[in-house]
Amino acid sequence: MADVTEQASYSSADEGVATVNATGTITAVGAGETEVIVTFEGKTATVAVSVEEPAPELQSITATPESVTLTEGDTQAIGVEAEYS
Repeated sequence: MADVTEQASYSSADEGVATVNATGTITAVGAGETEVIVTFEGKTATVAVSVEEPAPELQSITATPESVTLTEGDTQAIGVEAEYS
């Protein structure tokens, strides 16, 4: 087998999902499914591409209560909420 990566041509079936450059590097654009079509000397191959939504990013956390005064032997549960973008 010969490596013809640099001689092949590439295209994306849906550039809203993924693009592919002239050297075959795929870039995710938006969530969805598409395929990259590869051609070389009249032959075609496809690469299935799935792009997932990025994981939410943690913005902040809040602990409640904000303060507590306890007497020896008392207990107090702390609640924590996370805000994601």
